[in-house]
Amino acid sequence: MVRACCLRFPKRCLPVAELGPITCAGCALLCDDVRIERSGVDLRLEPRCDLGAEWFGERVAGAQEAPAATIRGEAADVGAALTRAAELLRGARRPLLHGFDQATVDDARAAVALADRLGALIATDGLGGTWPGAPAVPLRGASTATLGEIRDRSRVVVIWREDPESTHPRLLQRLGFGDSSSSRLGADRTLVVVDNRATATVRRADLHLRWPRERDLDALTSLHVMQRKLQARPSGLEDELGQLLDQIGAVPHAAFVHGAGLSAGAGGQRRVLALHELVRELSHDRHVVTLALPGAAGIRSAQDVLAWQTGYSDNVDLASGHPELVTATESLPADEGVDVSLCVEGGGDELGDSVTQIVLASRPRQDVEVSIRTAAAGVASTGTAHRLDGVPLTLQAPEPGHAPTAAALLGRLLEELER
Repeated sequence: MVRACCLRFPKRCLPVAELGPITCAGCALLCDDVRIERSGVDLRLEPRCDLGAEWFGERVAGAQEAPAATIRGEAADVGAALTRAAELLRGARRPLLHGFDQATVDDARAAVALADRLGALIATDGLGGTWPGAPAVPLRGASTATLGEIRDRSRVVVIWREDPESTHPRLLQRLGFGDSSSSRLGADRTLVVVDNRATATVRRADLHLRWPRERDLDALTSLHVMQRKLQARPSGLEDELGQLLDQIGAVPHAAFVHGAGLSAGAGGQRRVLALHELVRELSHDRHVVTLALPGAAGIRSAQDVLAWQTGYSDNVDLASGHPELVTATESLPADEGVDVSLCVEGGGDELGDSVTQIVLASRPRQDVEVSIRTAAAGVASTGTAHRLDGVPLTLQAPEPGHAPTAAALLGRLLEELER
């Protein structure tokens, strides 16, 4: 029996008997079978998902409490805030557009149009910490698949240093684990987890490989060498790597699931590149695919829009009049001398005191120069978003609001700049 997750909202919420199924954008999995039931101030989500419940709750409460716009922390008219934002962007020496955690396809399209007009940097990766290097996918490409293909064809699924039980709570279910009737392969499947932490995903593993994160590059390159049957220097991981290769070698289809645990931080994209090189080698006599786990629901949408319009999916520089791939290895704002940033439906990246910040988000900030509250897609406004495997899904608006969308605000900014 499916349990429900119950939240309590302010009494100002309008009573709704039942809504659904709707698409939940609480994580990049974008479950499209979620039902919402409300009785007075109580709201229930089915199937149960604490992450989705928290996401809905924060955005319903935020829509009622936050001012429409602020300038230097003081409440302001949306028009005045847009005028101030346009002034800042018009005078920027090195503008940056970033964020996109909760962006729709329309938001991302409008952001790319504005970045093109400004000659700005546009980044879909998080900006904190050391830059992970040149993006691996544009350099080598990637073998990818939908959730359905992995569910129905992959007999071995390798989760590489991620804990989807916490970050994408229904992912393993969607991949056919836990319920043998949900996959055409039945129970004849193996879940391998590479992680030295004690996580909920590790507890579900059929095979658990425990080397520390700093050995990932060694492990991936050693796997490649072992698959090609070449002589290599000892790594100390031969036994565990041999178990993994034996599992993959015994099946016609396998999948690697990875995310920030592999790609974040210094050398992160080098590790991702090594994974894709390994997948190419393994695919000579079987089909091996990868599935990347974005940290937020809107990232895949923004990356796909960037790829359509610029040819690159991660971080692009439009200053020269044509798209160029950003390959910085230091923190992007510092390395590029960014002076004005525009965050579109993003989180709280720390950019430093030298950067003047503009934020367009459903969860606005008052510690920036200009902040304008938007209608949260999937709660207060509709839109299209791409699931983590690239499948487009419609976001509904169970709590319609009067705030503008990020796409509408970006369009108005572009009009202001072109006057």
